[in-house]
Amino acid sequence: MELNKQCESCKKRLNLWSLFVSLFLSLVKGVIGILGSSESLVADGLYSFYQSFVALKSIFLTNVNKETAAIYKSVWFAGLVIAIMLILGIGDVLIFSFVRIAKAAKGLLVRPSPYVLYTAILSVLANQLLYRYSLCSIKEMPEKNGSAMEMSQGLRLSVIVSSIVIIGIAIARTVSLYGDAIAALILGIMLIPKAINLFNQSWEITTECKVYGFKGI
Repeated sequence: MELNKQCESCKKRLNLWSLFVSLFLSLVKGVIGILGSSESLVADGLYSFYQSFVALKSIFLTNVNKETAAIYKSVWFAGLVIAIMLILGIGDVLIFSFVRIAKAAKGLLVRPSPYVLYTAILSVLANQLLYRYSLCSIKEMPEKNGSAMEMSQGLRLSVIVSSIVIIGIAIARTVSLYGDAIAALILGIMLIPKAINLFNQSWEITTECKVYGFKGI
């Protein structure tokens, strides 16, 4: 019993840290990506923004009942807003990735700033630490690992996404200017299904005004 309480406490801390880190990284990646001429880092920031919602619903939607129905609907309404922002952001990333490819072909594209690379490396380290921490919740509480599993998988994908950014930026800075734009296209394609799925599920719940069982995205 004492172990379960400790695991629940660790899980809550993980959710809070994931929410904070994801929101922080989303803002930092977006700003540095724009200023540092890296569309792939902007796309990475969008995924961190998506990951912040995964942490948010894990915090508020773990135990859903009639008393928490209002909170449930509010969280999914926030999910709907986030989904729209993600779809618009992904569209922007895809469009400007093609623009950057065209500029690279004409030799007009500026190489990404080294600070962009440092930010992507920081993202990998932060999400890797959170991912390792999340494995404890899955191992110690297998009977309640639904949301923990989704959180863990999301953090693992965050590491992969930021690693793609690092590769793209490294290629753009050393070998070919196309590297960053191609990495951004890859990430945009990866994010499209998640954004659409989030939109569909959020729309269904907020418009029908019903409380459904928790479903992972």
